[in-house]
Amino acid sequence: MKEIPVLLYQNVGHYPADAMEDGLPPEPFKRQMRFLSENGYNIVTLDQALDHLAGHDKLPPKSLAITIDGGYRDACTNVFPVLKSHDFHATFFIIPECVGGERKIKGNSIACLNWNQVNEMADSGMEIGLLAYEGRGIKGRYDEESVKQSISDSLKIIAENYSGDIRFCAFKEGVPEKPLWNFLRGRGFQAVFTQCPTNRRPGLSGIGRIQIDDDDHNIFLTKISKIYLFFKDKRSWKYIRRYKIDKLAHRISETLNAIRGG
Repeated sequence: MKEIPVLLYQNVGHYPADAMEDGLPPEPFKRQMRFLSENGYNIVTLDQALDHLAGHDKLPPKSLAITIDGGYRDACTNVFPVLKSHDFHATFFIIPECVGGERKIKGNSIACLNWNQVNEMADSGMEIGLLAYEGRGIKGRYDEESVKQSISDSLKIIAENYSGDIRFCAFKEGVPEKPLWNFLRGRGFQAVFTQCPTNRRPGLSGIGRIQIDDDDHNIFLTKISKIYLFFKDKRSWKYIRRYKIDKLAHRISETLNAIRGG
């Protein structure tokens, strides 16, 4: 199997419960990074992951990549120091329009990174990418011209505030169709990352990432496994979710944890 897991984290902090649907508290994030470090996982760059996918290079077993979406300030305060402590690399996908301001999650205001923090992380060796369309998805039908204009506006803001290269683009969900992908390539993007399931084979125009938003260690182990990697973009996922098999897996894990705790 040429693909490796690309993990997706979003807000990592202590926020109101309704803002944590896709988030994770700092403590489990620290535990997960420590587990990866202590158990011989090979944390690679997106460049290395793409070379592996294309067959240009062969990564060792237990290789994975880490991405952080949203451009929240906690990426610098709660994520960046933990990654540095383990000498882990990650790509941070930011929304340029929100840098220096706030984003709302279900009505809750969450502080975002400022440009000094973005540049500090980049100077330390972290990759900065664009979370396109101001963090919205392109699943299903989308207004192609609106998406293109949004990306062009974002790149202008980046050029005014950031001197590094922006080579990777991410969408909240969905994969661009060929015209949009050609547009992105013309703007210098090498690959697009999104959230699985994509219902298609991975390629440069759309690589499904595995969202980590649960502090249950058994679920984390499942999500970084080869079995999960094999199934993550299959069309069968709609049946897994329709019949709530994923929720059943969570309940089983919670029961096992309770038994062990008892």
